[in-house]
Amino acid sequence: MKITSFSLKNYRRLADVRLDIGNETTVLVGANNSGKTSCIAALHTFLNNPSGLHIRDVSKHHWKKIKDVGEDVKAKFPKVEQLEDLSVSFAALLPNLEVEITAQVSEANKVRDILPSLDWRGGSLFVRIAYEPANIEEMLKEYVRAKGVVEGCSGSASLWPKDLFDFLEKGQNFNKYIKQKHYVLSKAEDSTTEEVLQSLNTDVLKKLIRVDVISEQRGLGQQDGSLQKGPYSEKQNLNKLLRSYYDSVLSPDDFPEEADLNVLGEHQELEGKFSKRLNDHFSKPFDELKEMGYPGIGGNPSVEISANISGADALQKPSSVRYKFNKNEEEFISESYLGLGYQNLIYLTFRLLEFRDKWLRVGKTAALNEGIEEKIEPIHLVLIEEPEVNLHAQVQRVFVKNAYKTLRQHDLLINKATKNEYQTQLVISTHSSHIVNDINFKDLRYFKRTILSESNQADITSIANMSKLFTSPSKELLFVSKHLKLTHCDIFFADGVVFVEGQAERLLVPEFINKSFPKLASRYISLLEISGAHTHKYKDLIEKIGVATLVITDLDSVGEDKNSCYPQRGQNQKTSNSTLKSWHPKKETLDELMDLPLKAHFTVSNSAPLYIAYQKPVEITGNEVLARTFEDALILANFENNFFKEYLYLKEIVTAYKDSTLGKPLSEALYDFVKTLTKGGFAFNCLMHLAENDTNWFEPPAYIKDGLEWLTNQLEPKEGG
Repeated sequence: MKITSFSLKNYRRLADVRLDIGNETTVLVGANNSGKTSCIAALHTFLNNPSGLHIRDVSKHHWKKIKDVGEDVKAKFPKVEQLEDLSVSFAALLPNLEVEITAQVSEANKVRDILPSLDWRGGSLFVRIAYEPANIEEMLKEYVRAKGVVEGCSGSASLWPKDLFDFLEKGQNFNKYIKQKHYVLSKAEDSTTEEVLQSLNTDVLKKLIRVDVISEQRGLGQQDGSLQKGPYSEKQNLNKLLRSYYDSVLSPDDFPEEADLNVLGEHQELEGKFSKRLNDHFSKPFDELKEMGYPGIGGNPSVEISANISGADALQKPSSVRYKFNKNEEEFISESYLGLGYQNLIYLTFRLLEFRDKWLRVGKTAALNEGIEEKIEPIHLVLIEEPEVNLHAQVQRVFVKNAYKTLRQHDLLINKATKNEYQTQLVISTHSSHIVNDINFKDLRYFKRTILSESNQADITSIANMSKLFTSPSKELLFVSKHLKLTHCDIFFADGVVFVEGQAERLLVPEFINKSFPKLASRYISLLEISGAHTHKYKDLIEKIGVATLVITDLDSVGEDKNSCYPQRGQNQKTSNSTLKSWHPKKETLDELMDLPLKAHFTVSNSAPLYIAYQKPVEITGNEVLARTFEDALILANFENNFFKEYLYLKEIVTAYKDSTLGKPLSEALYDFVKTLTKGGFAFNCLMHLAENDTNWFEPPAYIKDGLEWLTNQLEPKEGG
């Protein structure tokens, strides 16, 4: 049995999305503010914390509709026979989550409460969790009464409630009038229609799915977590206050009096015995911690438990943690002295161990429910937000490799006879390209930001399931996955993507952006170098994630013999560039490419905004000159720049052209010159010059400038968005 998918509607920017869940690990990726955190929060709220929903969690484009309901009932209160339809239409504006569970016929006894019919023979089962008005008449009457009181007041002050949305936001009104309800759904295989069969007890899903969450707000570095403010954290301000009073006023540890000495001696003896017992119990999880790479090498101290039995601990209850470099010596360091990265790694590991052992009722966790018939839930869903916080790259990669294994490292989950009885599914949201680098791309779910419509500029999110691309990838996608892992996977977190063809562009295009396009410099751009004209192999991935993409590529002119040549019009020349031929603009002859209008460089490639930039004709001293590659285009764009005038043999070419003594066209002369270059050396010389001469700046070639201006406009915030 496993969770197959979650379908979420009307929750924040997740207006209508389906999240497919993998058998083991699913990783949520996407640019900032694309909805990954909202997705984790939604799953936690719907499955673990029904009262955690608030009116502002409703998708923004429904806010006005809720306000309109209030205006309508204030003008004319609905009749009794209209209230049921109004309740249904109001519920359609509120968030709901559909859970799809796949089970075998042999597991029918476990899922009997959610079976759509007695004819079920295995396969998908659907449960909808919806928020609905518990009593819409009572809610609307209370709103109208409160609104009437406000309207009866004089003065210009804006008083509560301004509207129905405002009424539901204040106090406990939302949770008072809006309740969570569960339903079993039946779906025909040949139709998208659904039938609500019957209401379901809200405890049924909890018996099937156990949900544990690690929030990104972990409060690391705090003494007691009292400053934790994450959505799933608890404050401990009272404990901190009482301990502070105890330490400063009552503690016998500081300046003990005669009456304190016997107590302190008994404490120390008891602490020694209890510390030994604790460390014996923790020996196995500490061994599992080593599989995460801690303590590793480099002098990292090993972890040891030291029991502190004192008045302060009576207020807190946990044992203190300390670190020893040598187990045979007494010296140690306290928890706060260890780096935040290792604190986070240890925290994450022990949270996973705790989740696993509580789920399987290990040790004394089973006794917590003594007298209550409780079976282990068949599915354990673990949600982790941004595990990379404070972890350096290598530790991130080790953690993501071992997290799922840690959750499954138990006899019940390893034993052949029982392992299929219990399913663990791990969902991780991340901004880390290092984590993505070490997973199979089929486990990625990409969160894509979009605009709802031209008339409604509300930002929404769609989710792209990468498993459909990478389960049986084409040769092109095999290249893409290998290339990304060898370079950088930040394409999954970028606002926009820039593909460049060679090392020179990779070094100099960022300089053009920083100097000439300050707005673009403040956006999150993924710049990928594709050696040779192989960018077209990214077509399927770009179309899947829908990110704005600028391709800076080369004309790559070839003659009728298909050999490289300098570009000329009217010579039946073509391009050898596969991106230009097969992706966009899908033209091959050089004359067509030269005459392509500027606006035709832009297209929408299956919802992905795309601009292809390549060398176009430029005018030098009144003559049209064609460039074949970035290097000769850069020279033409800076023909009067002193750096290029003095650059090796280029000086002779420039002088000869100006004196009209050049025996061949400038395009040919530059083509021959570029062939003599070591392109990497040329790029580094240019970069060194720019570093040393702030005033003698290079002008970007016109085709690159046009492309960067297009990308800047694409990434400008839209009004109302």
